[in-house]
Amino acid sequence: MKKITHVFIIIFICNSFNMGYAKEDEPIKKLLMSYINKINDLEKGAKKNDVLYLFDEKYSGNTVYVNLSGALVRKNYDKKNISSQLDDIINDDNYSFRLTLGEIVFKSQKENAGIISAVVTFESFINKKLAEKGTMLMDMVGIKVNERWSIVQNNMVRVSEAKDIGECVCYMYGNGDTKFVTEVYFPAGLEYDQKLESFQITRKNGLRVIKSHSGEFSWKGNGNLYHKGKSIGKTKETKKAIEIAVKKLYKDSCVDVIFN
Repeated sequence: MKKITHVFIIIFICNSFNMGYAKEDEPIKKLLMSYINKINDLEKGAKKNDVLYLFDEKYSGNTVYVNLSGALVRKNYDKKNISSQLDDIINDDNYSFRLTLGEIVFKSQKENAGIISAVVTFESFINKKLAEKGTMLMDMVGIKVNERWSIVQNNMVRVSEAKDIGECVCYMYGNGDTKFVTEVYFPAGLEYDQKLESFQITRKNGLRVIKSHSGEFSWKGNGNLYHKGKSIGKTKETKKAIEIAVKKLYKDSCVDVIFN
């Protein structure tokens, strides 16, 4: 009876140790949370190396996502790619990015390695306007080397749910050198919206102007283009002048406009 009791005590102690390790230490979950927190702290002045420190030198990762237009995109990364992405985030004062941990789907913690799968929501903003919102399933693999835990593999499947600002596409149709119609596709929440705009180059009080339903632009003889008294560009080419006008009209929805 004493031997059986002694065995039960040993089993209880071992189970308690394992449960304590899983709940209190959980290096793989801590690694995930450190990654999320340090990414979020970049806009608060955190250093790039604070994030890079979390990645192993042999790190590799990939992202698969379907964009709003329905196209499948695949991207692969190494640690140098991560460094370049962090530079882009830090150097753009108008851009901010935030990650939030949702549900932990799976977790396996061993002494020197761990795997965690989690649903993470993300939001990015340009000039405080929503650039993209969505969720991603993140599979993170961490390893322990020289008493330090680092990310060695990270696979993500990302789904965009909303987008109010981003890359736009404009189709331009001309009737001679004075009349143009543009068809602009721009992000609007869960889908891309479309708008037709007509432009006419004419004269008003002896001055050359570009008229549209959404605004009027004065076009000086030296090529300077003005909107509401402010210079927005310079060109002597008619199509380029229309392109400058389109970019001005859609500046709140378009980070860049691709003209076809």
